[in-house]
Amino acid sequence: MTSRSNEAALSRKQRLREQQKQQMKVLDQVERHEKKLASIDEDKERKIAAIESDAAQETAVVEREMGKTIVEAVDAFGSQPNAAEQLGLSLGEIRRYLNQDKDGQEAATGVQASEATAGHREPVREVPVTGGGPAPEGPPETAGAVQPTGAGADAGAAEQAVGVPAA
Repeated sequence: MTSRSNEAALSRKQRLREQQKQQMKVLDQVERHEKKLASIDEDKERKIAAIESDAAQETAVVEREMGKTIVEAVDAFGSQPNAAEQLGLSLGEIRRYLNQDKDGQEAATGVQASEATAGHREPVREVPVTGGGPAPEGPPETAGAVQPTGAGADAGAAEQAVGVPAA
């Protein structure tokens, strides 16, 4: 009778090994599929970024061409309002394209360039205003005003003080 129990035990072990083997196979397949999906997602993100970049470049080219065409339209129609009316554009759009053509670049690019060359600025500080006290003597300090430094000294000149009442 001992031989039967050995055969039964082997049979159970074999079944267990076979089951574990099948489980490992399934796990390996799932891992392979997950890696493929991750790879597909990465490729998709790269392709989307490339398409967006290409579209942005194409848009910039067409915007510049439109600016040149608007200059021609203003010359052809005699004035900005006439050109706007005849082209079905607003006067603001006409002026935006005219300004863009004068600069030779998009308005957004000009803003980015001016911000990049503006240099370091001190953080804006607000001065609390109390209604019951007397007005401060002398000119207000630089509290609340943006302090330009370096190359951007001209860029901050038009900015006004924030939170400081006029004396």
